[in-house]
Amino acid sequence: MPRSSHWRRDATSAFHLLQHELNRLLEEYLQPARFGGGESPPTDLDAAAWSPPIDVYETPEEVLIVAEVPGVDPATIDLAVTGNLLTLRGVKEPGNLPEPLLQGRERLFGAFHRQITLSSEVDFDQAAADASQGVLTVRLPKRSAAKPRTIPIRPG
Repeated sequence: MPRSSHWRRDATSAFHLLQHELNRLLEEYLQPARFGGGESPPTDLDAAAWSPPIDVYETPEEVLIVAEVPGVDPATIDLAVTGNLLTLRGVKEPGNLPEPLLQGRERLFGAFHRQITLSSEVDFDQAAADASQGVLTVRLPKRSAAKPRTIPIRPG
């Protein structure tokens, strides 16, 4: 009894459909019209040598982002906001030791960036950041309209 190769054609067409959809999504993502015509495509596809680990906390009053950036000069870190996207960029330099002395390398160096999408409830104009002992802390207060309020109930 001959085997049907119908399932093979269906699987192949499914992969082609998936590839077509991924290509379409990538083309739409990089469309210049998406960014107001004159803006450049997003830079979150740039290669990064490493990516700092982050924690995101949310309280009723603020969103707190904590990033580990050991060995990075805080003055070289760039924090930027576009819409509701917080971007963290910088470069970790390897130091002054001569390469010929290097016997092995496990530490990571080079450019890094992270992008964190935040809710529109954050008041970016009141944002503050500080760095201490290789830890960057970004405080983003919430807008007053977004903070929880209690509504008193009058006995009736």
